[in-house]
Amino acid sequence: MVFEGDKDKIIKYFSSNYEKMYFFNLMLSEFKVKEIEKRIMNPDDFEKIKPNVSPFFVSRKKLIFNLLKNAKNFKEFILKYFELNEEEIRTFDVFLRNCVRYDIIWPITPYPKGKVRDFAIKYGLGQKRVALGYYSFEDAERKLLDSIIEKFLRL
Repeated sequence: MVFEGDKDKIIKYFSSNYEKMYFFNLMLSEFKVKEIEKRIMNPDDFEKIKPNVSPFFVSRKKLIFNLLKNAKNFKEFILKYFELNEEEIRTFDVFLRNCVRYDIIWPITPYPKGKVRDFAIKYGLGQKRVALGYYSFEDAERKLLDSIIEKFLRL
């Protein structure tokens, strides 16, 4: 199980924010993204069978699973995530969304260097994705992201 670490911290994290707990439970629930996408895209089906999950959550689940489908060291990744403070979590969440959002065909392929490259390789998130997610931040925000990435690389 992923949550063999400090269970009290994880419980406190979710207890302090119902929306996070709801979102996490929903991401682990058994709704089929493809089926709901078909319902949303087909107005006739949508009216007959209204999806019981918000399109926002459908798209978030698709992004998360798209990013993490080939992830390595997943348990460690989750445990390190829960060690972050609120500001770091907000920044890291934006970074992860950008890693997926900017995974498009570009005329050039950027590759990260140094610790950012090590992070991409360690967790199997794709160097191009991580580079695009990383460089979507301005210099000041990038310093905070650097410190977060360092936390993920510590043993």
